[in-house]
Amino acid sequence: MTDGPEADDPLAAGWALKDRCYSAWHTAPPRARAAADALATLAAAHADPTLLALSDWTEGIAALTEGRLADALARLEASQAAFTALGDGQHAAEAQVPQIVALAMLGRDAQALQCAESALARFVAHGDERSAGKVELNLGTMLSRQDRHAEAEQRYRRAAVRLARVGDPELSIVADVALANALTWQFRFDDALRIFQRGRMRARARGFTVLLAQMHQGIGRIELHRGRWHRALPELAEASRLLSEAGAPPQRVIEAEAALADGYLAVNLLDEAVAVYDRVVAAAQAMDAPTETAWATLQRARALGRLGQHRLAIDGFTQARALYEVADNRATLGFIALSRGRVELAAGQADAAARSATEAGLALAGSGITGWQLEARSLLAAAQAAAGDAAAARHGFEAVLAEAADLPPLALACHTGLGGLAAAAGDWPRARPALEQALEGVDQQRAALPADEFRSALGAEADTAHGHLVDVALAEGDATRLLADLDRGQARALAWGLPAAEAPGPRSVDSTRLQWLRDQWRQAMAEGDNDRLPALALQTQALEQALLEAHRRAQLQAPAAGLASDLALDVPALQQALGPARALVAYHLRPGRLVACVVTDEGVAHRSWAADDLAARVRDLRFQLDAVRFGAGRLQRHGPQLLARARHHLQALHDRLWSPLAPLLGTRGQVVVVPHRELHYVPFAALFDGRHWLVQTHQISLAPSASVWLARQRQPPPRFDHVLALGVGGDTLPQIGQELLAIAAAFGPGATLRRDADASRAVLLAEAPQADVLHLACHGRFRADSPAFSSLQLGDGPVTLQDLRALRLQASLVTLSACETGLSHLAPGDEVQGLVRAFLLAGAGAVLATLWPVDDAATAALVSHFYAALQAGVGPAAALQQAQAAAAAAGEHPFHWAAFALHGRDAGA
Repeated sequence: MTDGPEADDPLAAGWALKDRCYSAWHTAPPRARAAADALATLAAAHADPTLLALSDWTEGIAALTEGRLADALARLEASQAAFTALGDGQHAAEAQVPQIVALAMLGRDAQALQCAESALARFVAHGDERSAGKVELNLGTMLSRQDRHAEAEQRYRRAAVRLARVGDPELSIVADVALANALTWQFRFDDALRIFQRGRMRARARGFTVLLAQMHQGIGRIELHRGRWHRALPELAEASRLLSEAGAPPQRVIEAEAALADGYLAVNLLDEAVAVYDRVVAAAQAMDAPTETAWATLQRARALGRLGQHRLAIDGFTQARALYEVADNRATLGFIALSRGRVELAAGQADAAARSATEAGLALAGSGITGWQLEARSLLAAAQAAAGDAAAARHGFEAVLAEAADLPPLALACHTGLGGLAAAAGDWPRARPALEQALEGVDQQRAALPADEFRSALGAEADTAHGHLVDVALAEGDATRLLADLDRGQARALAWGLPAAEAPGPRSVDSTRLQWLRDQWRQAMAEGDNDRLPALALQTQALEQALLEAHRRAQLQAPAAGLASDLALDVPALQQALGPARALVAYHLRPGRLVACVVTDEGVAHRSWAADDLAARVRDLRFQLDAVRFGAGRLQRHGPQLLARARHHLQALHDRLWSPLAPLLGTRGQVVVVPHRELHYVPFAALFDGRHWLVQTHQISLAPSASVWLARQRQPPPRFDHVLALGVGGDTLPQIGQELLAIAAAFGPGATLRRDADASRAVLLAEAPQADVLHLACHGRFRADSPAFSSLQLGDGPVTLQDLRALRLQASLVTLSACETGLSHLAPGDEVQGLVRAFLLAGAGAVLATLWPVDDAATAALVSHFYAALQAGVGPAAALQQAQAAAAAAGEHPFHWAAFALHGRDAGA
């Protein structure tokens, strides 16, 4: 109950427990419940009116820390009434103070204001500076929640003065948090940051964990506003971690989670942001906290808008608007109009976007929220540009840019807008510097982020500027400059990740549980238990996402990468590395057009031509290949017809992709292809010119970008002496045994073979780092819904991209002899997410992977031919060409041999 002499004095013990309950609020909130329960027991034992009033009081505080706002308010009102009946006006007034918090959280602002003013007048009359300061803090919070931040600042400053007079360190730090937040919303960042940093030191020294978390959160929000994502995200993640571990009040936890989701939204981790907002909305609704519900609903709608789900986004804005209209929050209503306008612009509704921008500007006038006001003006300029009013748009962008020096994301948008306007007007000298400045700004932000996932996601910010820059380079006609500009938008995050692979983050989710769920799902499938399948699938998906989120947050706690943002392509070095026998072809898709640069040791040339039907041609080809995949019997019965159809589509693609470039390639038979967007799904080796498959005349390898290919060429000379081969087949892959025997025959004593149960994840992690060649023959699965859980099925379960983060390879070659290992998700910036990327980041020089599910027997034959050629002294690209050309010459359908493609380094020993 309590210690010391108060144990013999129930009233003294009651007051001590009340103080203990309060002190736990900002240090260890769960202890508030223990204090409240002890006081309830004490009150029940003695039935003293004062103890009963104190019990209601502490129960109200405990309920607040637990997010039970209505219960908290009822108990606090009961305590106030009891103290009033006892003639104790001072404590009746003090019991009013936490009621202000409950009322405000419940969205009952008018009652909260009335309660606060009543209590404040009483405290001032009694000279109770401490209690008056607490009320001033709550009044400031109410004003801030209405986005009346300048008025809130004045309340916080008065509170700070009152609390300084009484020397209350805890409430003084609370005042620091509140004042700094108000200054942040007024975009007075330097002043706010100084207060947060001072408050962080004070909170840490005194063990005020909840307040310390709020300091981290406040600093994170400042860095979000400033576009310093690499600083913002770790601060926000640390705030969430501290609050979760401290058992903080739910409202604090969901505020921190919403702030971290805002960080995800800022760096375009959009699906991840939506998932967090969904959890926040559910928690806020359960607490009956309308303000938190409204903000998360609004931000979720913004994320949906960026995902292209425009209708759902507009619905979300409508819901958020209804919630904020109740509170008459004019500034946030303006931000909703601004957000809606951005979605309207993305949907091609320039006039509607301009109206929304104007509405936002009027609503935000006088709010003091500088950033939102500038965003509204920037949106109006973008809408004017889309509507064809170039002069007004240019004036708008220039005016915003002049005021946005401390707001990099806004400056980036203005540079992109100005560059696009200049490009559209044919003013190349003005367009290029603006667009390059925009791209350099994004590069600096991306290079500073702590992990590949974040750097990849932020590539979306560069997409528009990069497209304009390619148009400018085409108009300028300088092929070398065009090549460098193409490279700026291809696999840039991957290029940053290659020099030093990232250390694996700790697993804070039980992977054993995940494996058990997967096993249960497979068992239910085998037994035809359709009743269990949906629930097991949902549980598995939820646990997968929890694992990813835990890993993501662990990455944010690691030191930021601090990579140099300059990844300029060294074209002369590229030409030297290619030598006289090789060429590199870098593609780029623009709306309705295809652009390509061809690089040889003699120079750089380019072509640009119409390609309106290219995406449809790729889809048609994939349809034909799927027809073979799902109909082995049809292939036997209708082989010539199916082969003829495949040739038809592959010849059409040859005409569109390869024929225009043939004169530039000359007699060079080795070609490194850098695909773009849908072209990543094209089997280049199987392009057909009417007489020959491309693999019969050219040695083809793929690279994510020219920069990545060049970086791989600078690795030490490749070695192919020792192979680690893991094979897991069973009844469904009966030829894997033959595949392993072929590897053993090719490598002799240099082969280490592991099969079925012995081909485990543990063996992979322990033995793969020493191998020159890593061969994985098993089932593979590409997860379009969650690329991080794309997997290879080893003897003891799947190894996913998450597992591959732990690999540190020196292998010159990784062969993924499994289905769909080369499939990928294409993120903006042509960042290809999948197993190939994972192995390249783990250190592999080259990765041989498949574009579709491969035939077991055909794969075994191709692999046997491939490794025999490799051991005969040719490089991986030449060995693959020999194996595929032999299969093609034998008349096999390209489904059986064209799925394999070599990614990365193509050179031999």
